[in-house]
Amino acid sequence: MLGKGSAVFSISYIKSIYPDEWVAIAVTDTDADGFASAGEVIVHDSDEQLVWSATRLGDIEEPVYVFFTGTRRTVTSTA
Repeated sequence: MLGKGSAVFSISYIKSIYPDEWVAIAVTDTDADGFASAGEVIVHDSDEQLVWSATRLGDIEEPVYVFFTGTRRTVTSTA
């Protein structure tokens, strides 16, 4: 999946360049606890389903991490 010259970014940097979007990365680095800390962006979009669908299209050898870069939104009832 990762070719020569592929751009690898930290999770915090990815969050800053793709605000309020769903992002899928091919994980290249993990922290001491085994959580993704950096990777190559595979796909990003505001539509969660599009991102999950795109992760199934290719032959990805690295682990894939999908996450939302914004804040958790709550749904309120108007009834």
